[in-house]
Amino acid sequence: MKIVIVGGGAAGATAAQFARKQSRDAEIIVIEKGPYPEYSRCGMPHAISGEIPSLTDLIEFSEKWFEINKIDLRLSTHVTSLDARGKKVESSGPSGACSESYDALILATGAVPSLPEIEGIQSGAELMGGVFIFRSLDDAISLMKWCEVRARKVLIVGAGLIGLEVADALNSKGHKVTVVEYLDSILPAMIDPDISDSIASAAKDASIELITSSSVDAIIGEESITGAKVLSGKVSDSRIIQCDTVVIATGQHPLTELAGMSGCMLGKQGHIKVDDRCETTVKGIFAVGDCSEYRDMITGEPSPAGLGTLAVKMGEVAGKNAAGGSARLQKGFLNSRVTRLFGLEIAATGPLASSLSNCGIKVVQSRIKGSTLPSYFPGGDELLVKLTSSKDGSLLSCQIVGKKEAALRIDIVSSMISAGKGAKDLAQIENAYAPPVAPCVDVLAAAAQGILIKIERKG
Repeated sequence: MKIVIVGGGAAGATAAQFARKQSRDAEIIVIEKGPYPEYSRCGMPHAISGEIPSLTDLIEFSEKWFEINKIDLRLSTHVTSLDARGKKVESSGPSGACSESYDALILATGAVPSLPEIEGIQSGAELMGGVFIFRSLDDAISLMKWCEVRARKVLIVGAGLIGLEVADALNSKGHKVTVVEYLDSILPAMIDPDISDSIASAAKDASIELITSSSVDAIIGEESITGAKVLSGKVSDSRIIQCDTVVIATGQHPLTELAGMSGCMLGKQGHIKVDDRCETTVKGIFAVGDCSEYRDMITGEPSPAGLGTLAVKMGEVAGKNAAGGSARLQKGFLNSRVTRLFGLEIAATGPLASSLSNCGIKVVQSRIKGSTLPSYFPGGDELLVKLTSSKDGSLLSCQIVGKKEAALRIDIVSSMISAGKGAKDLAQIENAYAPPVAPCVDVLAAAAQGILIKIERKG
């Protein structure tokens, strides 16, 4: 058995790990275009802020680990062609051109940043000096070095997860940060607009300027950046933002060129379609992580697998199956997600309200504030909870914001949704209670009770 894995990030490295666990004898080759073994992209903003001492601390699967596990890791190596019929991969790297046959192929090719059309952002095919993307370890190293000696005023284009995490990190290092977002609210792919208001308020308190419903039209400056022209919703209304550094964080698109060569079917957004075995529409070829899509547990619609947790789950399943196993994913993903920004934990599970509406799902919602401790006990932190169910009380999604314990509670809701439990079950949850530790009635139970009251009233 010979397994070739294209991509050595979280999904690819995990696939290699579980392929080896499944088979002690399989020949496993990992081809990675970058110069580093697997590292945590999610940790990069926290290395920028200094919470993680060094960017190299983010490396989780060292070259030594691959060697010990008898996995052939080929760094700085590009796959140049793929012959799915002949089951052969051609590559080029430090050792020259190479051709490898395979019995099973795993595509973990990831994604690349999407660059908006902004005048002055590029000089030929290269980004101009002072303009950065934030995808790879080298990107983080470049931004970090630049900011240590040059940056004072940073403009971030995009108020999604990456954009705001970088904004928070640079703000903590003393840089003046402005964030421009095209849509009306921040974190648009993570939380609903009515929940994002509290995060926007926290950003303002941290002296970060947020400009929504706007776009960056041009970067100003010749030898160095001096500012950017920003357009509001009306093209005629523009302003100049002073800045010396620009970070582009406007999303990403999947790398699927090899999938196209092999005949794998792609979804509407260009991701590789896979089944619950992580197998593509071409037998013997699997796909995992950012380049792939799997169904949403609630809506049943295809959903990009863009989270680190999903990359690891898919890597495990694909690795086992490529080595002859019979592993399967759960019936769908909830895309449980969390971040920490401006002193707040922001956590969510399940689809956004807009996704539920687009699928024609009628919902009942409860939005309440509670605390991590009883009201009479000092030191409790406020929690904002938005819980959503169907009209029959089936749990669909939840979003929580608070200084702490938001992720803990999201995991509870995620587990209950996966288990098929409803608002009635959550309302009756038997939580541990002691005044200095937790309230007698948890905020989740209170939110669920709010759902049940609304359902009963609508009768």
